[in-house]
Amino acid sequence: MSVEKGIKMNKSTLDYELKQLSSSGMTVTLLKTLDFVIPGDYNNSTQLRDMVSFVANQPMALRQQAIVKKAEELYAQDEGAQRALYLYKLTDKADKAVAATALANKVGSKFKILSFLTKYTPKADTVQTIDLCLKLTVEAISYLSLHGVSIEGISDWARMITSPDKYSNESALRLAALIGFDGLVPLGPDFLSKVTDTVTGNATEWKDNALFQQISGYIPGDGIEAKSGFIKEIINKASAPIEGFVSRTGLTRDKVVSSVKTFTDVSDDALDYVAAFLDASTSYMTQTGVQTVARRFVTEAMEQVDAEQAVTG
Repeated sequence: MSVEKGIKMNKSTLDYELKQLSSSGMTVTLLKTLDFVIPGDYNNSTQLRDMVSFVANQPMALRQQAIVKKAEELYAQDEGAQRALYLYKLTDKADKAVAATALANKVGSKFKILSFLTKYTPKADTVQTIDLCLKLTVEAISYLSLHGVSIEGISDWARMITSPDKYSNESALRLAALIGFDGLVPLGPDFLSKVTDTVTGNATEWKDNALFQQISGYIPGDGIEAKSGFIKEIINKASAPIEGFVSRTGLTRDKVVSSVKTFTDVSDDALDYVAAFLDASTSYMTQTGVQTVARRFVTEAMEQVDAEQAVTG
């Protein structure tokens, strides 16, 4: 996979990345509303020791210390995992610009005095559909990178979505948030058909998208046509597994909207604003993405530490 010049990943520790996450606020509140997807399985870990305590079920101090040390060592050696974490963070950062664009178009279409905004911004549905396509692309690339699978392994990633063992905890919560808040709420129950129509349309619509500009160096292919073709492949292969995930977890538009209404006052005729508002005010890709990466290395570290202790007796 080629990476464009100028894209640099800042190396840091897992503990540092976890400590940058929100312990409360809008992002955490948003994720808690989706608890019905993975009831009781999500722990908002914001320190590596917290993650170890949760995954290893309150280990003794020496074992906890050994797992923390080993997890940091494993992460520091894994460029794929570092890339995944970087992409999750980058997605939320670029999302702020996408949200501003969508909101500007919506405001311009509602108020005559600001109608000039619609001339300079794409239709909000188009922006939000492209945003969903790109987030799914980030999810696929990040997941494959984290697990050391070739970027060509899109079919492998799609199959993982169907497995509760592969997509669980923070990963399942992130996918549910992506489907619910970026798919069902702004685009409706038929969001997958709208996504399919978008990726088969004019590829030049992608070039001005802030998120596409940020992640294009990680998408295989030379030029917009080739890169949009790769995105199309992701959508095509993931559509059926996503439908299965929606069915298995009981995700519906009504449930997601009801969840949103528990923490913000929004009427049914203003739902087209919700997705852009949530993109602008939350960072759920980063929150769950960092935690997914941390969990992977805590689990691996725990296995290695226990194996080493069994040998030494």
